[in-house]
Amino acid sequence: MSERPVRVVVHYRDPRGPTGAVTAAYEQAGRALRGTPGLIGHELLAVEEADGRYALMMAWRDLASYRAWERSLRAAGHPSPLRPYQDRTRPAGHYEVYEVHDAWYEAVGGRASTAAQAAAPEPEPPA
Repeated sequence: MSERPVRVVVHYRDPRGPTGAVTAAYEQAGRALRGTPGLIGHELLAVEEADGRYALMMAWRDLASYRAWERSLRAAGHPSPLRPYQDRTRPAGHYEVYEVHDAWYEAVGGRASTAAQAAAPEPEPPA
C-alpha cells in the first residue's frame, strides 16, 4: 500500500437545496471523527451556485489509515449522519480516493491551521 498521503472526496447533495441539513450533518460527523487515527483533517465545500451540492474533502496520512477507518465504518453499519445525502447520481460514484503527488498551501491572510502553525518557525521580531 502507498505511504503517500491521500485525499478522499465524497460528494453530497440535498435535493431540497441548501437547507442547512448537510452542514448540520457535517458538524455532527466532524465531532465523531476527532481523534481518528491517520485523519489529518477535513473540510466541507459547497458548490458556489448554492444548489445543495457539497464535497467533503478528507485528508489522510496514508491509504492504510483511510482503509482501516473505512473497514471500521462498514463494520459499524455506516452510521454517519451524512450518509442520507450521498450523491449517488454521479456516474463515477459518490466518492473518489486520490493519492497526493505534490501539494502546496499558503496561509490565508497570514493565518495558518494549528498544525501548520506548530510546524512553522517563530517569526523574527521586527528590527
